[in-house]
Amino acid sequence: MVEAPLVELFDQLVRVEILLWNAVERRLRDDHAMPLPWFEMMRVADRPGGARVRDIAEAMTITEGGASKVVDRVQAAGHAERQRDPADGRSSRITLTRSGERLLRAATATVEAELAERIGAVLGTDSVDRLDATLRLLRTANLSAAPTAELEKE
Repeated sequence: MVEAPLVELFDQLVRVEILLWNAVERRLRDDHAMPLPWFEMMRVADRPGGARVRDIAEAMTITEGGASKVVDRVQAAGHAERQRDPADGRSSRITLTRSGERLLRAATATVEAELAERIGAVLGTDSVDRLDATLRLLRTANLSAAPTAELEKE
C-alpha cells in the first residue's frame, strides 16, 4: 500500500511534535520540576495585564476546562494568581506571582537551550524562519476552518 504524500507529511509532523514535546517536558521536569503545560500557560499569563482562561485555552489550543485545570495547578504551586478582571467583573485575569516570573525566566532559558539543540542546530536560521512561517500559515488556516468536535463541546 502506497501512502499519500500528505498522510506521510502528517505522520512526520505528529512524530516530530511528540519527540520534541517529550524532550522539552523531560528537561523542564528535571531542571525545574514543572510539566510543559505549566510552561505554556505561564507564557500566556505573562502578557501585560495577564490573561483570561479563554486566552490561555486559545493560545494552547485546548478547551477552557483544560486551561482552567492547568491554571489551578500552577496557582496551587504558588506561581500564578487570579484577580478580578476590571473590564469584566464576571471573569478573572491570571497573572504570575514573583516566584512564577522567576520560574518562567529560568524555564524559558532551559527550553530555548533544548530547542536550539534539537531544532536550531539541525535546520539553521533560514530554515527555522521558513518553517516558522509555514507552521503559522497552517495554524491560521486550520483555526479558521470548521471547529473540531472538542472545541464545539465548550
